[in-house]
Amino acid sequence: MENKRLIFRSIAFLLTLYFFITNIVLGFYILEAGDWGGGLKFLTNWNLLLNFIITCCALLNERNPEFVSHYVLLPASMVLNVLVFLLYWIIKLLGGFGAGEAGWTIVEVLKDYYMHFGTSVFLFVEVLFYSKAFTYFKNEFAVFVAIFIGYISWMELFLSANNDEPCGSLTCGFPYLFLNDLDNFGRIIFYLIVLIMGTFSWIGCRKLVKGPGHSLF
Repeated sequence: MENKRLIFRSIAFLLTLYFFITNIVLGFYILEAGDWGGGLKFLTNWNLLLNFIITCCALLNERNPEFVSHYVLLPASMVLNVLVFLLYWIIKLLGGFGAGEAGWTIVEVLKDYYMHFGTSVFLFVEVLFYSKAFTYFKNEFAVFVAIFIGYISWMELFLSANNDEPCGSLTCGFPYLFLNDLDNFGRIIFYLIVLIMGTFSWIGCRKLVKGPGHSLF
C-alpha cells in the first residue's frame, strides 16, 4: 500500500513539476499569451502552482508522516480545481476566450486536458485516499477566500494596469478576453457568480470527503 502511494505521489509530483517549470518558471502557456505577469496571469496556473506545492508536501509526508501542514490547503485546492474545470470549459464553450488556436498537436491537446482536468483528478485522489481535509473550517475557508481575493486583486490592480492586450470593447489588459468586454459592475457580478460557484463547490467537496451525514461547513 505504501509503495502504491509513493508511486502515485511521485507521478503526481513529476507532472506538476513539469508544468511548474514550463507554465510558471518559464512563463510559457499553451495559448502563448504572456507579457506582464507571465504564466501567473492565468487562474489555471495559480491552480497548477497550488497543486505543485501540495505534491511537494505529499512527498515530504512520505519521509515524515507527522508532516501534515499542507492539509489546511487541501479544501481550497479542491474548490479551485473545480472552479478551473467549470469556468474553463463553460467559457470556452461560450467562446469567451476568443478564437481558438488552430492546428494543435496531440501533445498540446493532452496538455490542455491535463491542465484543466487531469491535475484535478490527481488532487482529488490524494485528498480522498491519502490525506485529510475539511477539519478546521475557519483556517481552511480563510485560505480559499485569500486565494479568491488575491487573484481578483492581481487582475484588477496589476495585470489590467500593466498589460495592453488582450483588448475588448471596453478595456484592455485583463488576461481573459471576455473580462475586457465587461464594465466594473459587470465584473463584480461575474466575481460574485464565481464566489457562489466556489461556495457550492466547497459544500460538494466537503460532502464527498466527509460523507452525507456531516454538516455543510
